[in-house]
Amino acid sequence: MRRFFIAFMLLFTLCFSVDAEEDASQHHVSLTISPFHLFNPELHVTGEVRLTPKMSVAIMLGAGRITDEGKTCSIWEGGGQFRYYLLGDFEHGTMIGADVGYVDIDAQIEDPIAYLVGVHAGGFLGYKFSMQAGFTAELQIGPVFLWGETADTSEWQTLQAFKIGWSF
Repeated sequence: MRRFFIAFMLLFTLCFSVDAEEDASQHHVSLTISPFHLFNPELHVTGEVRLTPKMSVAIMLGAGRITDEGKTCSIWEGGGQFRYYLLGDFEHGTMIGADVGYVDIDAQIEDPIAYLVGVHAGGFLGYKFSMQAGFTAELQIGPVFLWGETADTSEWQTLQAFKIGWSF
């Protein structure tokens, strides 16, 4: 465990510039995955493109299999986000934005609301951090309204996202 910690700290320190005068790298694209979706297992990928230092758009795609109450079925999703960085910029900062998406599964499950099945739209507040070498992490939380297949599955939900990846 001690060797792992030393190796991690060495790698972490090498990711920062030794020259304080040096300008931060100019990342224009971020590719991230949601590690928690992998437990389903579902691959959930986000591609974000910088429009200006304070504005960007993101496209999200996901596909995989889920098990709900012993029933396994396929899931796929797609969506998009507009992001504005209130504090900081595309490299690292606090963002607000709008989120829209669609999630579909190939079978009836006991709790479709838990997977946001249907069309959803809402806003979010988040934070993104990119190291100069490119490693990127981001968090988002916010309210989204879910339009499910029936009135019983249409309601307000909470968008929660944690993503890691790379910026270049």
